[in-house]
Amino acid sequence: MELDVDRLAYGGQGVARHDGFVVFVRGAVPGDRVRATVRRRKRRYAEAHLDELLEPSPRRRSPACDHVGQCGGCEWQTLEYAAQLEYKQAQVVESLEHIAGLRDVPVDPIAGMDDPWGYRNKMEYSFGTDDEGQLLLGLHRRGSWRDIIETGACRLAPPEIEAARAAVADACRLLGLDAYSRDAEQPGGPLRHLVVRRGRVGGDLFLNLFVHRRFPEERRLVDLVARTCDVSSFAVTVNESPADAAVGEGPFMLIGPPWFRETLAGTPLRVPAAAFLQTNSAMCDVLYDTALRYAAPDARHPAWDLYCGIGSLSLPLARRASHIVAIEVQEEAVAAAAENARLNDVANVEFHAGDVRVVLKGMLPVPPDERPSVVIADPPRAGMSKKAVARMAALEADRLVYVSCNPTTLAANAMQLDELGYALRRVAPVDMFPHTHHIESVALFEPR
Repeated sequence: MELDVDRLAYGGQGVARHDGFVVFVRGAVPGDRVRATVRRRKRRYAEAHLDELLEPSPRRRSPACDHVGQCGGCEWQTLEYAAQLEYKQAQVVESLEHIAGLRDVPVDPIAGMDDPWGYRNKMEYSFGTDDEGQLLLGLHRRGSWRDIIETGACRLAPPEIEAARAAVADACRLLGLDAYSRDAEQPGGPLRHLVVRRGRVGGDLFLNLFVHRRFPEERRLVDLVARTCDVSSFAVTVNESPADAAVGEGPFMLIGPPWFRETLAGTPLRVPAAAFLQTNSAMCDVLYDTALRYAAPDARHPAWDLYCGIGSLSLPLARRASHIVAIEVQEEAVAAAAENARLNDVANVEFHAGDVRVVLKGMLPVPPDERPSVVIADPPRAGMSKKAVARMAALEADRLVYVSCNPTTLAANAMQLDELGYALRRVAPVDMFPHTHHIESVALFEPR
């Protein structure tokens, strides 16, 4: 069928209508006229494959990356950047209205980047082989867990990270190392993944090689990579499970410390190999500045930081509040947060390891003289559970600041908070992930 695409759905697909019936077309942008074939039909919508671009949208742009049709990691680069920002802003508003029933909430203009390229401080690559048995190190082909494409010109990775990928790939080929295979009859070699992380301020370059087993050429591999790449740390992590993920036992350090340096919101940090950190350091400063502005901490009262990670927001918050209570489920992150507090001479923070929902249950009720002026929550993409939301509200803070990486779960939690007496006062979208459909937002809630 021929379709006119009029908007974008959250998730990045173009939205068209055929006789009033909604059709999602991946790869299409608003203003396109396309020929598409329906691949799947549901009761309320259909999903279609873009066969031919009949009339391109005036806001369509030629992709800057040669791999856009292969890996699909940044498929929005076919849409001009100003339009990307407009649609992300609209999707935050639509999620609040359609999911939470919250209308007329003030939404700040989305904060975008002056240069929306090369912004990632972390890239995760996978090893594989081509049809001729040649070792590959790159990204998965869209829709495939087996096929790997070598993305030698990925526009989201800075040159230093791409140089590290190429150096490791060349060194592994020179040493005759092979990629791991889940085929029991042909298990292959040790190589599974490579995670490269880079500190924006100090320039530290941390390479973490994920393998199925340790191998004798490790030291030689490091020496070869270091000849062409300024590596600050090189680690090996062992994943003996069949799971195709960069997880495992380690890191076992071959050179350098088990962390790299980064500075966020003016706070120097040591980031362990497996610790979570926002992948766009430049826009993370914007995100944290917005969260601290919304929080407006009071030096006379404590503040709480839920899902605190390595303390990247707890520490700048501590300089503005009398005392910080911070909670994080990952014990390694809590240890790193405590070390970062020591390095920054911050003594007014207490870190608790455990699930936020469970830890909050054990700490409630909070005595009136210890009631926080503000609570900041930065949950994972799935948002907060109902019990966690209820217990956060039970802290009776003057303000709740919710940092969200998913407008749909933000809307669901906003609806729960509204029922608990906390009104959504303002939202500030931040474009942490240009050329992708992902949206970060900071939301401010206050009791009625």
